Amino acid sequence: MIDAAPPATVQVAPPVASTAASSPPAPDAAAIATALSVARTPPDTTGSATIPAASSGSATPHWRQRLRNKGVDLTFAYQSESASAFTGGARDGSAYTQQLLASVAVDTGKAFGFKGGKFIFTVVERKGVDLTATRLGNLFEVQELYGGGQDVRPANITYEQEFNDGKTAVKIGMYNSGADFATLPSGCNFQNFAFCPRPTTLFYNSGFSGFPVPRWGLRVRQNIAKGWSLSAAIFEVNPARAQSFHGWDLAPKFDSAVIPVELQWKGGIKPGQLPALFRIGGLIDTTNKPDVYADANGNNYSLSGLAPVTRQERWSAWVMGEKGIAHIGKGGGGVLSLFGTFTASDLHTARVPYFVSGGVVAKGFWAARPKDMAGIGLVYARINPRTTDRQLGLLAAGKATTVQTYEASGEIYYSAQFGPLTVRPNLQYINHVGGTDLYADAVVGGMTLKLVV
Repeated sequence: MIDAAPPATVQVAPPVASTAASSPPAPDAAAIATALSVARTPPDTTGSATIPAASSGSATPHWRQRLRNKGVDLTFAYQSESASAFTGGARDGSAYTQQLLASVAVDTGKAFGFKGGKFIFTVVERKGVDLTATRLGNLFEVQELYGGGQDVRPANITYEQEFNDGKTAVKIGMYNSGADFATLPSGCNFQNFAFCPRPTTLFYNSGFSGFPVPRWGLRVRQNIAKGWSLSAAIFEVNPARAQSFHGWDLAPKFDSAVIPVELQWKGGIKPGQLPALFRIGGLIDTTNKPDVYADANGNNYSLSGLAPVTRQERWSAWVMGEKGIAHIGKGGGGVLSLFGTFTASDLHTARVPYFVSGGVVAKGFWAARPKDMAGIGLVYARINPRTTDRQLGLLAAGKATTVQTYEASGEIYYSAQFGPLTVRPNLQYINHVGGTDLYADAVVGGMTLKLVV
């Protein structure tokens, strides 16, 4: 997954040829390779950017309950995601990936009498195979769980302290910026990385990070009115943390930084009300990055033979929300919700500057199974038009290349809850695979299993 790191070796890539041996490497090949490896950014697989809570339906051992009463909460989780490409994409095939997680959260008020504090330490181990990179060649991973170094690493080492009766909170430590910004809780019920649980383009286009790749950072959150809060933070970029066997390199590196700011409104908090969440924000990344089209003279660098001009910073912005629209199920205990996201990013450097997603999620519609859920989501992502123009310039010059424009995808899932075990089959459809016309549309079947104790 990109996570601002150099993309890993792509095992499936569209064939790209060049008619001139003296010309620079075809940039469209690099762009496509990037597109096929964008899923290197580790997603937050906890479902709501927090450590997953043990199911209330599972029995708690006495020793763990005694620890919890003293402010020490332990969580252990296993999650796997399997996917099979039935048709379309580069070639058919199947892949399996998994994650093991162990976490301890300490309430300093209960444990030490220091009220308002919380310490979290989380370690994960990931391994498996990525169907997107090895078989399909699409933009958004069909197994959002894959990535994050494929090793054992700390994912969260943070301390958060509340002040002013909880109206102000300061968090410091190593954790992913996506835990506090640009997140919709409903997102990680989907297996496709485009949904889970924040806009994937923030990873593509900046040093914004996702679980389980932490960054040293400092975040301040202030409640400004009923339901309203404002958050701001600064995180290191340090792309090496996304690479395998670098998870325990704990020294901070602030040679560049990501600075996100976000306004949030949360409604429907009282019993019987329909829940609502709205977030609008943006970020600046101070990392130097090459322009996707222009050389120092403003010309197509693929044709001029000059290096692309360097841009000294980049930006992204987002607006997103989810809203319960109706009570459903027996007695109205369930909720039908809509969600949607839009992002825009710097056209000089962004891989995917425009991104739109939306869908419907229903929970509690079946009286016999009140914790089950179902959802359907759609995504559209536009490859940078300036990248497209650069590739079209190569074609006009008589050079063989592949032109990227957009990719669209959809997913439908059903999530069944059996105590601490979640079983979630899904079906995904991918249109314009990899943003090109090289492959037929892909149909992918998936299965997520999650056990939290």
